Amino acid sequence: MLEPHQRLVLARTKAGYETAADAARAFGWSPITYRAHESGLRGLRRDAAGRYAAAFGVSEAWLLTGEGAPAGLRPMVPVVGHVGAGAEIHMFEGDQSTERIDEADAPPAADEHTVAVIVRGDSMAPAFRDRDIIYYRNVQADPDQLIGRECVIRLADGRTFVKILMRGGAPGFFTLFSYNAPLISDVAIEWAVPVKWVMRD
Repeated sequence: MLEPHQRLVLARTKAGYETAADAARAFGWSPITYRAHESGLRGLRRDAAGRYAAAFGVSEAWLLTGEGAPAGLRPMVPVVGHVGAGAEIHMFEGDQSTERIDEADAPPAADEHTVAVIVRGDSMAPAFRDRDIIYYRNVQADPDQLIGRECVIRLADGRTFVKILMRGGAPGFFTLFSYNAPLISDVAIEWAVPVKWVMRD
């Protein structure tokens, strides 16, 4: 989730002010104080938040807490693929979730590495349902630390799945468990990252 000073920057740019100095000049604020609020060097108190909210056309509550984001200011993350039959992810483009064709609302604690895939069909029920959005951080982790967890997993052959990662029969190999699909046994993986959040209607 964005911090108050980051929401302040977002509100200012959405209101059409390219720089902090532009906004301070337009509203007669101290440029030093305003820049300190935008940079996070000074905490954003309620009186200042109310002043900035009125100037930028957003709510004081949103600036301070992030609740009730106005249309167009909700943080978003890229949707990089969809999950189909057998829990296989079909990436839209790119080799490692770098291309997007859509966006989804960001989950709590999202950062610049957070991406999403959308479930199509019911092959992953009961864990995931049709149209669920699965979020993960596109930062590789040590697979040995992810045993027993639901993960997004890229195999050495290029296929990508949402599965539960299990140990394989030999060092360096893994078995992928799914609720409604056969095991994929003893495969080499390129990378694995844990599922961080699931959003459903």
